[in-house]
Amino acid sequence: MLALGAFVVAPSVARAQPAQHSQPAHQPREARVSVLSGSAELLGAQRREIAVGDALTEGQHVRLGEGASATFAAHGGATLALRDRAELFLYGDPSAPTPAGQPPQRDTIARRGTTLVSTSAAPFVLATASCAVTVLPNSEVLVRADARRTRIVVRRGRARVRAMGRDAVFRENQGGKIELNQRALPRPLVGAPQLRPQVAPAYTFGGTVQVPIQWALPRGTSAARWRVQLSREQDFSTLIHDRTVSGTSTEEVVTLPAGRYFARVVGIDADELDGRSSAVQAVEVAGPRVVPGREGRVARVEVPAGMRCGLDTSPPALQPGAMELTPGRNHTLRCLRAEGSTELFEMAITAAESGPLQHQVRVTSDVQTDQRTLALRLMDARGYGVPYATVRVEAPQGATVERVVEGSERGTYNATVRWPARVGRGRLRFVINEAVTFEELIEP
Repeated sequence: MLALGAFVVAPSVARAQPAQHSQPAHQPREARVSVLSGSAELLGAQRREIAVGDALTEGQHVRLGEGASATFAAHGGATLALRDRAELFLYGDPSAPTPAGQPPQRDTIARRGTTLVSTSAAPFVLATASCAVTVLPNSEVLVRADARRTRIVVRRGRARVRAMGRDAVFRENQGGKIELNQRALPRPLVGAPQLRPQVAPAYTFGGTVQVPIQWALPRGTSAARWRVQLSREQDFSTLIHDRTVSGTSTEEVVTLPAGRYFARVVGIDADELDGRSSAVQAVEVAGPRVVPGREGRVARVEVPAGMRCGLDTSPPALQPGAMELTPGRNHTLRCLRAEGSTELFEMAITAAESGPLQHQVRVTSDVQTDQRTLALRLMDARGYGVPYATVRVEAPQGATVERVVEGSERGTYNATVRWPARVGRGRLRFVINEAVTFEELIEP
């Protein structure tokens, strides 16, 4: 990392004039943390972790941890989104020398990492080691900086870049790499590829399936590589696939389970500048899906429209809706691979996936004998009784359990237990459908 004292900052595009006695006192500017993922810290004498809601002011040094990202609502209506272990001096580096007779430089200084600057009505100046970038109003500019070079991508609007004492205007869909002590020269970014639409959903039967993501190469500026990204969210806030392939490639095959996804492809040129993104394309992987149960809702299995499936002994057929699962049981889903086919696919659904199974145990004693009456009630997530279960009860040594029979009330099961006094305290072990087990403590 470049030492702080050796950090070089190019002159800002717009320099403040010497202070006049008639001018009002300077009001410190601040940036407030609005979004934070991972760790970020404030360096300096008051070193500490920062959190959402913190208001940081002039000259404060911020550094993000590995894999962290943060968004700042900055003075003047600008938004700064940071990632890649970014470091910023907000509104100036207090250790940087100030020319005689001049006020301190108050540009925000990016030492390293990636900063996405979005402006509204006012411009925002971001200085780096090799240049100063003025993001003009209503613009969005991506700046990636290190100690020797700056990469700029104008996604929307315009930016004015000053390097080696000269200004250059970067327009929308232009970018450039500015080396230390070199001029800024804008050039076109890699054009947006066109994703080919998915003709029909890919089908999977309980596992994963390979899905091709295909695109057409744009005319004009060539790409050194293509970045292929997939997410479950349309805003790509989290990625499940992020890989680069050759610039001559037109397809990436990804392995996906059932679900709905969003795909996009971005070109990268030889200077590592991201080009224009393709339009976002929806990708469907259809297949049976188990929806877990929770309080008030039993587990169920959903089958894509047009797929013929049957649960357990039911023959495969088109289903009008989701099929409820009986808790405490292992299930088997059988589906035809294609319409008119006789080839079946089977998907095992475990008792754990079919849950939750709730239970109540009550044991009453006969004070005259060692005989006890056991009453068990099995319920689904809605509190309804679960009938037709196979119940086996195991007692500790010295105690015995007679055959368990189903009670007259739905979901109830009864048995007689012989529990001599010498057995004392012990546990009964319940086995439901040879799939689910639980224990209950029996007091003497």
